[in-house]
Parts: sequence; structure tokens; C-alpha cells
Amino acid sequence: MNDKPHRPELQAWHDMLSDDGYRLESPDAWHASLLKGTEELLDSGVVDWDEYMALKALANGGHARALEDALDSRLADPEA
Repeated sequence: MNDKPHRPELQAWHDMLSDDGYRLESPDAWHASLLKGTEELLDSGVVDWDEYMALKALANGGHARALEDALDSRLADPEA
């Protein structure tokens, strides 16, 4: 990643990535928000193409884990 000292937009994206409440409550909306954010970061020049692809990979990996977590939670407590 680019190591520019002050990139609040990128920090906000990472904050959303680590927002477990949002991720667990609505994995698909969380993922869509992350992907939209990556597009906005690229379009605004905050990140370059390689950074964009790395962020997108983080979002996709996080989504896969969120879906696994949701399934595990449902299997552990089918009444929830």
C-alpha cells in the first residue's frame, strides 16, 4: 500500500472493514459498501490500481469469512 502519512478516506475504509457489528449483521451490505468504497478511493486518486486490487481482495476475503461466520452462528443456534 502507498504509505502517504494522512489518508483519512483510506482509514475510514479500514474502519469499515473491521466493523464486526456491521459485518455480522449484514454481510452482503457490508461487502457492497466496502466494494463501493474501493471504487471511490480509486476514482478520487487516494489509491492506485494495485492498492485498489489489494483492498478489493480484503473485502472479498472478509465477505467469505462473514458468510462462514453467519452459517456457523445459524448452525449453533437455529432459533436465532
